[in-house]
Amino acid sequence: MRVVGQAVMLLGTDAVVLVDGATLGLVTANHAFCRCFGYEEREVRTLSIHDLVATERSEFEKNLAKLRATGHMETRVRSYRRKDGSVFQMESSVGPALVGDRTFYCVVARDLSERRAHEKAREEAEARLHTFTDAAFEGLVLTDQGRIVDANARIAELLRLPLPELIGRQVLDFVAPESRAGVEPRLASGSPQTYGHLCLRSDGSKVPVEVQAKTLEVAGRTLRVTAIRDVSERRSLEEQLRLAQKMESVGRLAGGVAHDFNNLLTVILSSVNFLSLGRRTLEEADDLQQITAAAERAAELTGQLLAFARRQIVEPKVIDLNELVQGVDRMLRRMIGEDIALSTIPGAGLGRVRADPGQVEQVLMNLAVNARDAMQNGGKLTIETANVELGEDYARTHPEVFPGPYVMLSVTDSGVGMDAATQAHIFEPFFTTKPATKGTGLGLATCYGIVKQCGGSIWVYSEPGRGTTFKVYLPRVSATPETERPVVAVAAGTGHETLLVVEDDQMVRALAARILRMKGYVVHETGDPRAAVAIFEELGTAVALLVTDVVMHGMSGRELADTLRKRRPALRVLYTSGYTENTIVHHGVVESGVNFLAKPYVPEELARRVREVLDQAG
Repeated sequence: MRVVGQAVMLLGTDAVVLVDGATLGLVTANHAFCRCFGYEEREVRTLSIHDLVATERSEFEKNLAKLRATGHMETRVRSYRRKDGSVFQMESSVGPALVGDRTFYCVVARDLSERRAHEKAREEAEARLHTFTDAAFEGLVLTDQGRIVDANARIAELLRLPLPELIGRQVLDFVAPESRAGVEPRLASGSPQTYGHLCLRSDGSKVPVEVQAKTLEVAGRTLRVTAIRDVSERRSLEEQLRLAQKMESVGRLAGGVAHDFNNLLTVILSSVNFLSLGRRTLEEADDLQQITAAAERAAELTGQLLAFARRQIVEPKVIDLNELVQGVDRMLRRMIGEDIALSTIPGAGLGRVRADPGQVEQVLMNLAVNARDAMQNGGKLTIETANVELGEDYARTHPEVFPGPYVMLSVTDSGVGMDAATQAHIFEPFFTTKPATKGTGLGLATCYGIVKQCGGSIWVYSEPGRGTTFKVYLPRVSATPETERPVVAVAAGTGHETLLVVEDDQMVRALAARILRMKGYVVHETGDPRAAVAIFEELGTAVALLVTDVVMHGMSGRELADTLRKRRPALRVLYTSGYTENTIVHHGVVESGVNFLAKPYVPEELARRVREVLDQAG
């Protein structure tokens, strides 16, 4: 026993103290006590138990009385004081020992500081782990043979089920029936490859997810940790991006077709105009009128195609949408009919937008016509304006939208509504749900192009049987509305000046030269911009005006004008084009100070514009 006692005194990790039962002074203590309490061995016998215990004196007396009465005290955590005065926790046991007629108390205490530190570190590590897993963008699930044993908050949110109710459930409970055939083999094989399937939520809804798993060996158990990512937003963005790319491709095609058609229509309309000048029979005059009407209708269609392709020439102004809606109110009421109730809700303190008023009216009219056609038996049409702020979240889920202040124009009807398949195509040129005789399918395509050309966006919200809402967002500007300038009519008079006409389309060039010669001008013409430079060099200062197409092979009209103006800076220039993606028109807006005539045109328009440019001051 003496050997055991010496081992406890020298090697024991628990503090052992022998206390005199009468005086409560320390008789002896082991090395562990000295390490824990900070005393040297020679100081032990100078100490009393009161020097060590950090509890209140009354509490100590109560515990001592209990010890003397029962002969023992339960093991529990108590507070003790070191030599330096610091208080710490120890788990201690106290028991009596009789030596002859003297009573001693043996105290065995274990320092809990290190254990508490380990426990705290473990708790902090677990808290950090839960913080990381709960903050993850992906749902995380830990499974044992397909049964969920742990999960993070994100997966509970995804499945719309409280986290405690997930534990113990089978993973397959949350796989949509149509996806199980593909998921079960992957679960059985333990494949780490990423795959996708439809996830079944607790409320019965389904969401597309992307899954990747890894097998772990933990304490002899084979567990599987699975990361589950909701990809519904990504799928939506991919679909919207695909649609935007398709619309851009169709727009380029439409713009190119419209350009070529405008050249042809210029020739057709002008030639019909020439024919109309002579004496014609009633039948011939009627034929010419029919040709003119058809050509003008074709010109409207090419204009709509150019609007869709964002190639239409516009004259943007700072406007108030409330005033614009009020201005077309009477026209709208006549157009939609008496069986449709029209109400307008103007936004208070509405901001301004920069757009072509005529184009915005066209958007409003087209949306109203669509709404009317969706309410064959009558209904309600609501037009509303409001200031809105589109934030980062909205922009993230709506491609081509930039965060910032906008003015919203919404048109809502109580009509038949549309399914998702129809909504995916409504802005495409020539797509229509109406009978062939009821429309061309260019109305909404035109709206789309006009809004995009203004730097805005248009979105549709609809369900079958629940009506439709179109929301147009136009960038808000701080400028004040611009007043309309009076239009001064310029007569298409004759002239005698020398003109240089440069146009690479032979028919259009011959037509323009003929029109201007008929008005008395001296006309030099060519389809080659480089040849035009040589003609200009030969004529010198005789050329009063350059009439040039913008898009030509080898050299653009802008480059040609710049070249000639290096020789004569005061040279006047009139540009013509049926296409606006060029050097003088940016996003459909003609540069300030540029004289421009859009194709198709008729003889009087060309002659009037030429005279106007020649008569400009300066």
